[in-house]
Amino acid sequence: MDFASFVKQGATEYISDSSAISEAGYCTCFAVADGRDSRGAAQLAVQSIISDFERTKAITKSSIKEFLGNADTILRVQEPPLSASAAILLTDGEVAVWGSIGDCRVYHLRDNLLYDITPDDSDAYALYAAGEIRYPKIRKNAARHSLSRVLGGEAQPEFEFSQPQKLRPGDSMLICTDGFWSSIHERKIEKALKKSSSAQNWLDIMVKTVEKNVSRQKYSRLKDSMCAITVRVRG
Repeated sequence: MDFASFVKQGATEYISDSSAISEAGYCTCFAVADGRDSRGAAQLAVQSIISDFERTKAITKSSIKEFLGNADTILRVQEPPLSASAAILLTDGEVAVWGSIGDCRVYHLRDNLLYDITPDDSDAYALYAAGEIRYPKIRKNAARHSLSRVLGGEAQPEFEFSQPQKLRPGDSMLICTDGFWSSIHERKIEKALKKSSSAQNWLDIMVKTVEKNVSRQKYSRLKDSMCAITVRVRG
C-alpha cells in the first residue's frame, strides 16, 4: 500500500484535528479525529485508537467498535469531559473495514470513482437522507455543525461500520475531518485521483483545491483545522 497524510491548523490558537498511522504485523490502522471545541480531544481519541490497534493487531468490525468505544470512555472521564468526531480504516492491504462517528469521513474509490462514503451524524446529513437537500449541499447547510453523536457526547455513541471489503488493485481511500471534505467537492476528489500517480500526489492535488476554496471562502467563512490521509492499493 501507498499512503500519505496532511494536517493544518485553522483559525483557532490550537490544531483541533489529529491523525495517525500505525503498522503492526501485516496490518495498518489509519485514524483521524476532530475535537473542534474540545482542546486535546482529537489527540486523546487518536492515541487511544492507535494504542488499542497496536495491542490487538485486529482488523474486524468488532475491533472498530472496541477502539471507538474505548476512545469514547477516555474522553468522558476527562475533567471537564471532552468530545470528538473520529474515523478509522483498518486493512492488511487485501481486506479493509472502516467506521466513523460525528462528521469525520471515509471515502472509498474504485476505478477513480466514488464507491462508498460514510454517513455523517449531522442534522444536515439527516436533511439529505430525508430527500430535502442534495448531497453536495451538506457542506453549505447551516445544520452541518449540529451533530447528534460524537465520542464523549451526551448521547450513547453509535458507530457507522462498513462491511469487510475485498480490496482491488487501484482501490483508494480518503480518511478526513470535516475541515477537509467541506472544502472540496466529491467530483474534485475523483478528478484529483484520476490525475495522480501516488497517494502523496493525490493528496497534494486535493490540498491545493482545498486551500484555494478556503481562501476564497467558497463553501464557508469558517477557517477550520483539517487533516486527511490518503491510501492507495498498489496493482
